[in-house]
Amino acid sequence: MQDSLSLMQFHDPYLYSGSAVGANLPLSSSHSFLPHHQEFVHSGDRCPGKDDVPEFVDQQAAAEVSGEQELAVSKEVSEGGGDGAVEEQSGVATARGEEEAHGVRMIALLMECAVAVSVGNLADANGMLLELAQMASPYASSCGERLVSYFTRAMAARLMSSWVGICAPLAPPCAAVHAAFRAFYNVSPLARFAYLACNQAILEAFHGKRLVHIVDLDVVPGGALQWLSLLPALAARPGSPPLLRVTGFGMSVSALHDAGNQLAGLASKLSIPFEFFAIAKRPGDVDAAAAMPSRRPGEALAVHWLRHAMYDAAGDEGATMRLVRWLEPKVLTLVEQERGGAPGDGGAGGAGHDHGHFLDRFVSALHHYSALFDSLGASRPADEDASRHLVEHGVLGREIGNVLAVGGPSRSGRDKLGCWQAELARHGFLRAGGAGRAQLVAGACPPGLGYTVADDHDGTVRLGWKGTPLYAVSTWTWCPSPHAQAQR
Repeated sequence: MQDSLSLMQFHDPYLYSGSAVGANLPLSSSHSFLPHHQEFVHSGDRCPGKDDVPEFVDQQAAAEVSGEQELAVSKEVSEGGGDGAVEEQSGVATARGEEEAHGVRMIALLMECAVAVSVGNLADANGMLLELAQMASPYASSCGERLVSYFTRAMAARLMSSWVGICAPLAPPCAAVHAAFRAFYNVSPLARFAYLACNQAILEAFHGKRLVHIVDLDVVPGGALQWLSLLPALAARPGSPPLLRVTGFGMSVSALHDAGNQLAGLASKLSIPFEFFAIAKRPGDVDAAAAMPSRRPGEALAVHWLRHAMYDAAGDEGATMRLVRWLEPKVLTLVEQERGGAPGDGGAGGAGHDHGHFLDRFVSALHHYSALFDSLGASRPADEDASRHLVEHGVLGREIGNVLAVGGPSRSGRDKLGCWQAELARHGFLRAGGAGRAQLVAGACPPGLGYTVADDHDGTVRLGWKGTPLYAVSTWTWCPSPHAQAQR
């Protein structure tokens, strides 16, 4: 019988409670700046070299909203609603028009500022940032205004680093990162979808194996969240549960300790023989391989990496790739952000797009995080939602800052690999696509919100929002070729 997983959620009601009323309703057009973004980018002042700007607006949905509004006004007048109803509708239209005009001004100014930064005109860029700081707030009800606020902060950090020569970001407190990512896990289903697809691939690779080992290249963001849903599925396998080992990399000893304790506690309840190894290093550090526990004969090993831009989790990515090849995993699960990948890379831009020119990174990041902010606004529409603000500030805001202020090898001081999917294929890994993973994730998708799941021919599961791909989950297996062995 084929092993399978179900979607599990781990909510913290004390920290992340919030009303879900209206969660299945689409985001009102009055709260979205995306139509203005599209209108500005397609104007005569379009950015040089960006001929193919992605479309941000569902035109059909906008037309339906407009038609419903016109029908409502017509009905009020025909039924003798009086001048009061007409004046009320007129007032709403006026307020909406002012909000749209404000959105147009913000996006136009933000794009103009990005062009100034890209050509080194820091004085003009600084003046525009001062104006933007007065126009946008991270606490605004409009998700577009909140997004502009975080982009403004990131651009200000970029200017500051250009003036004083500081390019590397300060390491954020691990506890703050973990709390923010846990909120992201609870508020948005995207992280749960990625975990579900990865765990299903790992469960399939461990089928029938008595000795299994998981190597998590970055434990800090999710902690034990991902593996807490995998352990019950391992325990439910026919026969006795396997002997499970988990090795976690991370710069926070306390985060590693907490993850190990949570997993050990659950494993004990499920009667799973369990060992946890904490390695307080990055996988790209010089002595990372020496810190690994010894390999057991016949052990099935899985490597997992959730790539993000909150901080530099890998260090030297070339050394990280050498470590992964040295481990020779039976399965490797990779989660990457999709931010406008280059042609030919399978569409997965990931952090590889952080190496391009600043203006390219800016436009692709604006597209990616526009969809993410829009999805959060639809999932948590309340104006005063502490958990949503925690996600935007602690996860998305940090990523925007690092992508714009630090991205690029000339600024970060570290050479990063381009497309990890292409690098894996070049270093002896083969895709391990499996039928049914996308269907499994799609079945767990909440209906009526706008989340989308797609499955490529190579087995990559793409998670998106209203057709915009946001995350790619790819699965690989080690299959060395003579060429790959010569490179080792």
